[in-house]
Amino acid sequence: MPLDQANWPSTETVEIDETTALLIRARGFLERGWCRNAVARDAAGNGVWPTDEKAVAWCAGGALIGAGMHHDLVSCLTHPAVRRLWAVIGDDCIAPFNNRQETVEPVLAAFDRAIAADGT
Repeated sequence: MPLDQANWPSTETVEIDETTALLIRARGFLERGWCRNAVARDAAGNGVWPTDEKAVAWCAGGALIGAGMHHDLVSCLTHPAVRRLWAVIGDDCIAPFNNRQETVEPVLAAFDRAIAADGT
């Protein structure tokens, strides 16, 4: 059978919106390290700011900040990434949702659903 390109993966670049890109970056932070009851933690378990170079673990909200979401009250309530996460976790606040989990898997799953969600 001749070799053809029918089943080869596309090499076209897929453009994604800014919100999806932020959610993907934030998910990467959570894969590196996850924590509860603090926006981020250092290797000793001390609370640090999510953008601190000593941070090794992040909560869901801290991962968004670490990934580049501006942190202020308005952003925490209206940013499209926050809204998409709320939609997939049942309009629950992100911090309590994060802190109720025993493992990172449900948090990663929520990010996966938010990434896959239509941003319109």
